[in-house]
Parts: sequence; C-alpha cells; structure tokens
Amino acid sequence: MVSFVFGGLVGAIITFLIAWIIDSIPVWLAAKFFSNQDSFIKAMVATLVGIIVFATVFAIFTIGLAVFIGPLASLIGIILAFIGLLLVFKLVFDVGWLGALGIVIISVIIFIIVAFILSFIGIGIPNLFHHI
Repeated sequence: MVSFVFGGLVGAIITFLIAWIIDSIPVWLAAKFFSNQDSFIKAMVATLVGIIVFATVFAIFTIGLAVFIGPLASLIGIILAFIGLLLVFKLVFDVGWLGALGIVIISVIIFIIVAFILSFIGIGIPNLFHHI
C-alpha cells in the first residue's frame, strides 16, 4: 500500500514538473517578442505564479459572488482572474499591459500549434505517460 501511494505521489510530481516545463516553453518564446528581460526561469515563474493567481482569483470571486449574483459570478471571476494573469506577466517580464496581453495571446497560439503537431505525430501529453 505504501509503495502505491508513494508511486502515485512521485508520478504526480513528475507529471506536474513535465507539464510545468512544457507549459513554460510557449510563454518563454512569446516573451522574446515583447520583453528584453525574458528567460526560461522567468517564464517558469510566470507560468506557475500565473496559474496560482488565476485559480485563486477565479475561485474567490466565483464562490464569493455566486451567492449574490448567481451564474454571472463565473464570468466576472474569469475576467478578474485573466486580469490577474496579465498582471503577473506584466510584473515578471517588465512589460506594459498590451505586452502582457501579447505574451498571453502568442503563447496560447504557440501552445496550440505545438500540441497539434505533437498529437498529429502521436505524442500527446496523455500518451506520454500511458506506458509508465
């Protein structure tokens, strides 16, 4: 039983680290277009902090506002969480609001292209760990 839990935990940590690195690559490449202060480490920090900020802001505003305004709370939560993500990119890469928006848009486009190419050749994230 202990080895199963440990193996599951180690697998989850490895999966998280690989996904974090893969998700940071498009952010790093996109930051090269908009910032002179781009580095892969900064992209990793921005990706991790951005995910935490987005999830936290979304959860707080969606749950907190749901009591008062119902389903519209999710839309407000997404908008405020996206602004929080832009703020993270703005601060980490020392760009303006439009630069942060550009990084987000370009990184999503790069991620979609890479994911499509990888899935086309049969290497998807779920397939990567299928045999482990």
